[in-house]
Amino acid sequence: MYPSIRSIAPAFLSAGLLFGCASTPPYSPEAFSPAPLEGVEPTPRVGTFVVVLDSSDSMNEIYKDRVKHHYARDIISHMNQTLPTYDFQAGMVVFGTGRCMDREDARLVYGMTRYQRSELESALNAVDCASGMTPMSRGIDASEQALVAGSDEIALIIVSDFEVVNSSYAVKSAEKMKSVYGDRLCIYPVQINGTTGGSKLMGKLTKASGCGFTVDADAIESPDAMARYVKRVFMTEILDSDGDGVPDDIDQCPGTPPGVRVNAVGCWVLADDNVLFEVDRTEIRDTTMLDEAIEILIANPEITGEIQGHTDSTGPAEYNMGLSLRRAEAVFDYMVQGGVAAERMRVEGYGEERPIATNDTAEGRAQNRRVELHPDR
Repeated sequence: MYPSIRSIAPAFLSAGLLFGCASTPPYSPEAFSPAPLEGVEPTPRVGTFVVVLDSSDSMNEIYKDRVKHHYARDIISHMNQTLPTYDFQAGMVVFGTGRCMDREDARLVYGMTRYQRSELESALNAVDCASGMTPMSRGIDASEQALVAGSDEIALIIVSDFEVVNSSYAVKSAEKMKSVYGDRLCIYPVQINGTTGGSKLMGKLTKASGCGFTVDADAIESPDAMARYVKRVFMTEILDSDGDGVPDDIDQCPGTPPGVRVNAVGCWVLADDNVLFEVDRTEIRDTTMLDEAIEILIANPEITGEIQGHTDSTGPAEYNMGLSLRRAEAVFDYMVQGGVAAERMRVEGYGEERPIATNDTAEGRAQNRRVELHPDR
């Protein structure tokens, strides 16, 4: 059991430590326009989050011409503005001592409740001063007590300068919380004005949770950096290793070169809105994308690959197999004439075996009469 903060507060503490908010300049939030979150799944991987704000006297110090407590509030506000309004369970805890804390070491100022951006912002605006000692352990304990039984994946975000903290108590509280919530809990310390001692404590807290990561507030101050932070903490990112706009989990052609046009499954399709081939024909109707492909291949001489021809399901399967090969050969000949070395490309026909659309409609069949270029990787 931890001793009461008030019971150990010695008489030598100055009035400025206990009532430090009296001389602090007024808070003026920094202008911020959140950047959009791109490349994330529609369902977040975190279901519950608690923000823990250090409102102790050390946060009244000046850092980069700003009061650290004001900077911390800006960081939380920017995160709040960037975070999508999904169905999170959310809360916010502040910790400190003295007048600004209404004689409490830590208290829940928002939640736990269904996340509402405006409500969290209002609660944050009400935390208008910082004072006293730094009972971080109490803030962590209050967060644990605020969480409801059965909480799913939990993000505990601690925003502090991590100074004048009883590290052993804070780590014990984190370990206790981990024992209750297990693998569902990850801790994310955010440091205002990085110091070596604070960085060590942040590392111990993330180690206690077994997951999470530390970050300096300066590194997530810009809109783009904050968007990356929110994605990393809250969201399941859509991995797109080759950057073609098609997620890896449905990309049937990984490793397409930069700048190429791909279809819905990530394959380099040598066709545009005017389909490359008419029914039962091998003549190329439109060479626009072929010309683009030739430019890319000439600019990237290391690329080799296979030209794959396809058909719709009209006609016998055996005939379609030969037709698809002839279509691939027509594209091969055009690319060689355009300057691509013949030894870099192979041709193959797949007939009607690999449709990318239904063969039950004219539109679907038109999409299936295509040629694809599959780079080797």
